[in-house]
Amino acid sequence: MKLDKSFHIYGLFQRTMRIKGLTLLFTLMIVQTAIGQGETAPDFIRSIGKIYVVAGVCLIILLVLFGYMIQLDRKISKIEKRQKNE
Repeated sequence: MKLDKSFHIYGLFQRTMRIKGLTLLFTLMIVQTAIGQGETAPDFIRSIGKIYVVAGVCLIILLVLFGYMIQLDRKISKIEKRQKNE
């Protein structure tokens, strides 16, 4: 049985939409759980003074990731320049 091209393209979109739908479902579940917890978690962390520790660790992780991305970009740029010269 031979399939026409429109069926094949629809199959690709169907797979993509399924993935997007599952991602949306999981995101909504996580948000709903966070809303259900209310204000108790941040108040607890803030009351014992650990909110600055959490913020500091998050900042360090983001800075390390940002630095790694810059380093990776520089390496890729060097490789691209080398390939253009050859």
